[in-house]
Amino acid sequence: MEDIDIVELYLSRNSRAVEETEKKFSIYCKTIAQNILHDSRDIEEAINETWYMAWISIPPSIPKILSAFLGGITRNISLNIVRKDNAKKRSINYAESYEELNEIMGDGDVEEEFDVRELEKTLKIFVSRLPKIQRDVFIYRYMYFESIDIIAKRFGYSRGKVKSMLFRIRKQLKEHLNMEGLL
Repeated sequence: MEDIDIVELYLSRNSRAVEETEKKFSIYCKTIAQNILHDSRDIEEAINETWYMAWISIPPSIPKILSAFLGGITRNISLNIVRKDNAKKRSINYAESYEELNEIMGDGDVEEEFDVRELEKTLKIFVSRLPKIQRDVFIYRYMYFESIDIIAKRFGYSRGKVKSMLFRIRKQLKEHLNMEGLL
């Protein structure tokens, strides 16, 4: 079933929307949850919560790209589970990704140092200006928390090339944040 048809099911409040969403996006959303969470019960909780949040969010939201909409929901729910479970259950990929970005942002908690909405807006602008391949690598690492090895395999690059690319992107991000007065 096409994404637009699934969205129409949500808009008409047809319960089949959840079934069709699960059929089409289950693997995609589970992959996102697995990159953040490692406990199968937490992953299942995140996926079930994703379907519920989609049901209560559409309408009023009408996603243009259903996969991105669902991926964002899964990511946010998974991060909330990590926060609830404290650092013990954090995945290595999440912790490493967070530490890499925290090097740019400073020692404190990012949410305490910046107006989060302003930072989010600035990040979106920065990421949108990156060349496609760099943007994709950045998103897989820092939004979906994929390991460097998986990203390298996905794009057919060496581990070193991915690490180098991410280092250069973080350097550009730091410069961008400085120019915007956020650092």
